[in-house]
Amino acid sequence: MFSFLDMVNHYLGYFNINVTVKSRIYTILGLLGDGYLFYVAIRLLKNQYYSRGLLFLALAIGLFYFAIGNLFYYFTNKQFKYDISPWLTRKLHLHPRQPENKQANPVNAGINMPANGLFDQQHLLPAKINTTPTDQENLKSIVAILIQQQLLVPDYQGQDDAQIANLLKHNDGKPVYAIGPGMMLPYFELRHENGKYVIYGGVNQAQVLPLGTIKQIGLQSISAADQLAVDFFLANVVIVGGPYKIKGRSGVFEHQQDYQLAVQVAYQKNEQKEQR
Repeated sequence: MFSFLDMVNHYLGYFNINVTVKSRIYTILGLLGDGYLFYVAIRLLKNQYYSRGLLFLALAIGLFYFAIGNLFYYFTNKQFKYDISPWLTRKLHLHPRQPENKQANPVNAGINMPANGLFDQQHLLPAKINTTPTDQENLKSIVAILIQQQLLVPDYQGQDDAQIANLLKHNDGKPVYAIGPGMMLPYFELRHENGKYVIYGGVNQAQVLPLGTIKQIGLQSISAADQLAVDFFLANVVIVGGPYKIKGRSGVFEHQQDYQLAVQVAYQKNEQKEQR
């Protein structure tokens, strides 16, 4: 039985399976193995091998407890009431510690002055964008340059896992991102090309790349918004996403995610359009 579980574990390593799905598979396999341990324990007790049978029974009960915890964690949204994993983590000092004098890194938060100037907050609307694989690769290359130049530092603002766990406890479990709330793209502009509003951006004006096409402004599609007597300007283009940490059973766990753009558009009345 254990050879079978080891073989399954070995072959699962060849596949790029989502962490949660893989954990669910391991949980089910663990329950099967635990059932085998109960069977062995009962057989030993029936044959009057009491010491060995009780040892197997105790082991099976202990593993069954942790399997129940995994069932709650990976298959439901409920917290296992008698979960001792956090207590074990604290006792075994499993949280990695950072140097005590390390301060939150101010880099990501300190350069968010809009590249296109300041706009009236009442005239700003969120925008949704379409991105192609090429756009995503362009953004990835820009982020790599920003990280290399230490303009963007994905270090969770210098917080260790214990601090992040405390933060997750007070923000309804929302993920904590390595780059924090994000960083303003150093340079960005909006170009009207072939009837589309294309966002260009980069580290500077000399190195701009297409990063996406606006598909919606506020609650209106771009085609409907383009019929209004207003002009649109890019107000904010912020790099968000990337690696993040969420709460797990015994601490915090990091997950990977693509970097994305959060876009705000400013609008202004165009009297010439209005007179048409």
